[in-house]
Amino acid sequence: MSTLSIGNSAPAFSMSGVDGKSYGLNEGGARLTLAAFFKTTCPVCALEWLYLEKIHQAYKDAGLAVWGVSQHDRAASQNFASKHGSTFPILIDAGFRASHQYDPEVVPTLFLIDAANTIIERVASFDKAGLNRLSNAIAARLGVGASVIATDDDGNPPFRPG
Repeated sequence: MSTLSIGNSAPAFSMSGVDGKSYGLNEGGARLTLAAFFKTTCPVCALEWLYLEKIHQAYKDAGLAVWGVSQHDRAASQNFASKHGSTFPILIDAGFRASHQYDPEVVPTLFLIDAANTIIERVASFDKAGLNRLSNAIAARLGVGASVIATDDDGNPPFRPG
C-alpha cells in the first residue's frame, strides 16, 4: 500500500477519542476534516502541534473538524494532548487500522478531507509552507478569510522531516 494523495478517496473510519466519544468521517456535520496522524514520542509532531491548534482555532466555527489520530495508547495520547494544550479531539488508532489504510510515510502527516471523502490536501512532516497552503485551502473551501498559520520569524525552522 502507498500513502494516499490528493484526489484519492479517503477511507472511512470510526475511532474512539480520549474523551470517550466516537468519531467518524462525515459524522458530526463538519464540512472538512483534518486528520493529523502522529506519535506521542515524535519531536516533529510536538513541534507541529501549536500550528494544528492555530488551524483548529482559526476554522472550527466555519466547519472544520481537526482530529489528532494517535498511534499510541489512550494514556500516552491524553498526556501528549494535555502537555501541548490541545483543544481538538485526539483519537486512538487502535490496531493501527486507519494508519494502515492511509499509510503515512512519516509522522506527522495531515490529510484534509472533504464531505465527499476526497483528500483535497496533504502535508507530510513539519512544513510551514505546507501549513499555510493547507490554511488557504481550508479557507477557500469554507468561504472564509485565510489565516496565516506559520510565519518565517516565529523561531521555528521552515521544514523538519518527520
